[in-house]
Amino acid sequence: MSLEPSVRPGDARSRLGVIDIGSNSIRLVVYDGLTRAPLPIVNRKAVVGLGTDVERLGRIGDESFERGVAAIAALVRIAEDVPVARLTLLATAAVREAENGAAFQAAVAVACGRTMEVLSGDDEARMSALGVISASPEASGIVGDLGGGSLELVAIEKGRVLKQTSLPIGPLRLIERTGGRLQDASQVIDAALSTVHWLDALRESEFYAVGGAWRAIARLHMGQHDYPLQVIHGFHLQRREARDFTAMLEHLGRQTTSQIRAVSRRRAEGLPWGAVVLERVIAALQPSDIVFSAHGLREGHHFGALDEATRLEDPLLAACRDLAGQHRRFADASAALETWLSPVAQTFADLPPRMVGALCTIADIGWLEHPEYRAEQAMLRALRMPWSVLSHPERGFLGLALFVRYGGSANAATADTCRRLLGEDGAARANALGKALRLAFELCAGRGPALERMPLSLDGETLVLTLGSDAAVAAPEKVERYVASLGRAIARPVRVESQTDPVAPQKKAAG
Repeated sequence: MSLEPSVRPGDARSRLGVIDIGSNSIRLVVYDGLTRAPLPIVNRKAVVGLGTDVERLGRIGDESFERGVAAIAALVRIAEDVPVARLTLLATAAVREAENGAAFQAAVAVACGRTMEVLSGDDEARMSALGVISASPEASGIVGDLGGGSLELVAIEKGRVLKQTSLPIGPLRLIERTGGRLQDASQVIDAALSTVHWLDALRESEFYAVGGAWRAIARLHMGQHDYPLQVIHGFHLQRREARDFTAMLEHLGRQTTSQIRAVSRRRAEGLPWGAVVLERVIAALQPSDIVFSAHGLREGHHFGALDEATRLEDPLLAACRDLAGQHRRFADASAALETWLSPVAQTFADLPPRMVGALCTIADIGWLEHPEYRAEQAMLRALRMPWSVLSHPERGFLGLALFVRYGGSANAATADTCRRLLGEDGAARANALGKALRLAFELCAGRGPALERMPLSLDGETLVLTLGSDAAVAAPEKVERYVASLGRAIARPVRVESQTDPVAPQKKAAG
């Protein structure tokens, strides 16, 4: 399915909704369009616990059954009121495995006139993996999506799904199977993991953790360690750090979990169970590190609906294009900026070209802010972008570079979050690119074609700015100051050459 050219994100004809009917919660998400980097414009959840009795009784309990039907009907009404062009209902482990799952499907159809799709374990696993891939196309390793009733495990390699399986060891199932004895859960989990023989070949790979229980663990770790950014997606933990933290969570009593305020009460009660699953997965796989992903089944469903050309787009660049499109004052100048900046980018051998492209795309997003706050506001906008397609260092890079582009100092206390996410070398790169953009906008005022008359180039080790005969420079002294500052940032000599007066000596600025 692809959008007609006249249909744009935000248009009712482009909105897509999905209701994810899980073992613990039922959630509606409506996306603004069928795009590479969609934004959720509606996100509503009902905690029902459909899977609470499935392990013990083999069926959805009567109370959960009624509450589930009512919740889905209400979420369907919300989606229809938005409205959406297409709404999909996806059911997972609880409905799939309950003996009265078909009756539940029929009751939902009567209540809201919608047909529910019940995913197989393999389809659920594959869709969760596609969600991770949609945010991180180069991801390789194992995706683990922990729901209330099951754990989906998927091997991925650079955008490809290799193998998948579904294991009945979600927290709700574990509670029922062990009679609520957490000390017995490890044996159940280990036995289930031992049946997945392909896991052995992927030991020490990255592990991508998906699911609300594991996001709650990440949120608690962030709070306890004063992490500088409260964005779950892209948060990393090293293996030993994750192992020690989950071991601590396993020993939390009911009284302690009831006092946790960082997550909901119901989620806090299940923390020890989610922690023991993650701890046993770490023990079995010995992953290099754990990466928490906010993308899962719903995002995977959306990604699977895209045409091939759109799926191949870089999600970071797509998100930056969408952000820039919301705040653009002139025609898109990103290509001209990227070309002009290339001599500076070349001085950093390990600077990914996509990060330069992303930065150039959003380089003008602060123009509508008050001049006194542009640097900070642009930085915060990049750090807190709602798209879950950036790693935390990428957020820090874009934020710090924009802060400097708008006149901020890379060493300012305001930019501490960015520096902590980047480290010294990353901060140096962001500082240099930010200073280059500050110079570019002084020269072109945001109009890309003007830069063609004032190119940057490398003459050996020297960075050269050539002002063409038709270049319009209102403040030559400021330009020379910015050039000198850029030279210091890249530790290279610089000079300014002017073609407006060929007999005048070349002006130099020390690097």
